[in-house]
Amino acid sequence: MAPTDRVVRRLPIEGGWLPLVALWAVPTGLGAAGMFAAGLPTAAVGGVALAGTAAVAAIRVAAGRAREAAGVEPVTAATAVTTLRASALALLGAYLVVDPAAGPSASDWLAGGLFAVAAGGDAVDGAVARATGAVTELGAELDVEVDGATVLVGAAAAVVSGAAPVPFLAVGLARPLFAYGLRRRRRRGLPTHDLRPSRLRRPIGAATMVATWLALSPVPDAGLSRALTAAVTVPVAASFVRDWLVVSGRR
Repeated sequence: MAPTDRVVRRLPIEGGWLPLVALWAVPTGLGAAGMFAAGLPTAAVGGVALAGTAAVAAIRVAAGRAREAAGVEPVTAATAVTTLRASALALLGAYLVVDPAAGPSASDWLAGGLFAVAAGGDAVDGAVARATGAVTELGAELDVEVDGATVLVGAAAAVVSGAAPVPFLAVGLARPLFAYGLRRRRRRGLPTHDLRPSRLRRPIGAATMVATWLALSPVPDAGLSRALTAAVTVPVAASFVRDWLVVSGRR
């Protein structure tokens, strides 16, 4: 996506992964300080660091691809919203170490809330970009990378908490493995093909987000959460296998 013909409303910084990481670090640090002050175990620092690494990697990959496609672009209000989603993603990493149900009662809904911000904010940043006439390649690439990292961290946290079966990790790993496979084919000079439109791709994605959010929330109970996450694992895996057969020319 290139910027629209309307005036791009931007923040007083230029795009690039280091400025974006600096913008991401402030709310992430403040959020982490608040969570630990509220009683989250210090062991959760490791989880935040792990998910934070995933968030920074997503920012770096997105900024690099955007620069290759459109040069240096401004950081817009919509891009800032996406960066805040990456902050929520990093904080969600605390629950890679801590069971969401094991924290103080005030934080019972925190894991689900952080996932809702990181995943549900996808609709917000797009709306802000369109409303302000500030659709950029940087914003589009960052949106895609944060989406993928959010599903990965959310699925891993759900499995660690026992609210999802281990095969549910396939839901989080599917996109990174798919992207890696595409890059490998292109480096080897092998052909890749465009994906065809699918009426099922969006509903499957929405069902995955809802199942993950429920698994990270106090309700329903662990038994129902495991059943729901198991139910969405099969169509997600089947969808990515089908898409791989298409892009690799095998179907």
